[in-house]
Amino acid sequence: MKKNFIWWTLLIASLANFIIIVDAFFLTVAITTLVRELHTTVQVIQATLAVYSLVIACLLLLGAKLQDIVGRKRTFLYGTLIYGIGTVIAAFSLNAPMLFIGWSLLEGIGAALMLPASAALISSTYEGNERAFAFGLWAAIGGIAAAVGPLLGGILATFWSWRVGFGLEAVIVVLIFALSRRLSEEPPTISWRDLDVVGVALSAAGFFLVVAGTLTLNDLGAWERVLVLIGTGALLLVVFALWQRRRIRHHKVPLTDITLFRARAYSAGNAANLLLRLSLAGIVFIIPIFLQAVTGVSSFMTGVAFIPLMIALLITSFASGPLSARLAPRFLIPIGILIALSGSLLLRGVFSLNTHIVDIFPGTILIGAGLGLALGPLVNLILSSAPDEKQADASGILNTSTNLGESLGTAVIGVLLIVSIYSALGPAVEKAYPTQVTAQDVKTNLPRWVDTLKTTDLQVVKAEQNTTTQIVNETMSTAMQHAVDGISLFLFGGFVASLFVGRRRTA
Repeated sequence: MKKNFIWWTLLIASLANFIIIVDAFFLTVAITTLVRELHTTVQVIQATLAVYSLVIACLLLLGAKLQDIVGRKRTFLYGTLIYGIGTVIAAFSLNAPMLFIGWSLLEGIGAALMLPASAALISSTYEGNERAFAFGLWAAIGGIAAAVGPLLGGILATFWSWRVGFGLEAVIVVLIFALSRRLSEEPPTISWRDLDVVGVALSAAGFFLVVAGTLTLNDLGAWERVLVLIGTGALLLVVFALWQRRRIRHHKVPLTDITLFRARAYSAGNAANLLLRLSLAGIVFIIPIFLQAVTGVSSFMTGVAFIPLMIALLITSFASGPLSARLAPRFLIPIGILIALSGSLLLRGVFSLNTHIVDIFPGTILIGAGLGLALGPLVNLILSSAPDEKQADASGILNTSTNLGESLGTAVIGVLLIVSIYSALGPAVEKAYPTQVTAQDVKTNLPRWVDTLKTTDLQVVKAEQNTTTQIVNETMSTAMQHAVDGISLFLFGGFVASLFVGRRRTA
């Protein structure tokens, strides 16, 4: 690393990445507190959480294109201003609608402008090994934010208030503005009349329906609606792609240049990025659920459980830049994913009523280390495969795949966990009572048994050490194994996609 390395752009982009991603996770452990203080329901707070991700997913491509219209730095700062206003409103929320406006809408809109611009700022500021190092750290900060979210939320929920979290974000927003004069500006390349309004509508509606449909997976009674939502959203995205091809063919400015996907490194890289983000979101989702619901640890200790993962992620992210100078990304990225995959396979057998926090450390350390090695070079490769004049489009698509992965990973792994509980509980009961319980009994009583399991204090069950303990232990162990298998499948898919990233070293 050169002594005159420019840290300011990387610092500003990393701060933005951190607050946006931590925002999606730190309140997940404070839902009960929010319900009580804002006089609302769990369903309303869960919807507020979901809409934050929905708004970002719907507007990322528009946020990326605005860089070409008003300039990269201005887009980033406009987004930061909107985000800052939103976080202040959220911090002083008197009721659920106020939190919704400040957090879900304004912060979501601001994040959709900030994320693509932050990636493009790094890409335009650094070259070669410096760019690899910068993207390694930028990606690591995002991963650490996802892991530190539950820790921050646990500390705030236990010792202070969830409002402090938004206050800390406001402080970081002020810091970003104080440092922003060090950012370089790229002049606009198109005008407002070139904006593809039809493309904005098609992409926003398509992503909204796909994400909304996936989040609805958690309602097992609404799967018919899920198919309609996801199917309609996918159809709109196909129409969007065709519309972009038509605009390009007629020499009009598209919302996003889909010809980027002709480059194998770009298309395969985005596919791998999506799957890795799905995996990380899945891990961050299921481990807190297990630790709090099954082992009975506090919100604070749940956050502490992620510290080894964060440390491993940060160390290998710092190392990924120098390593990428010696080892081509087409080798380094698959190696990192395989290390993460070995961690998820190691996690598979550690979950039971007797699991302790330290039992998950070997697996989570390997996952953090592997993702730290892979994500930085992967992001660098994706954006380096696009020419300079298409960096806005490239960063928009990259951040769309990242946000989709983080949004959908929680829903997909969550529904896999629920379905696995249903599929594991019946056999566990039949095994415990081979002569008293029939298959018909299981079919008839399974929904009631699952509801009972959800509302039972598992610490009491664990202390009783009877047949019920055996049933619950086997059910939870099997369900967590299946959920981790889903994460392993995502990682394996990311490994396969990484094999097609190309043979050229990234400049």
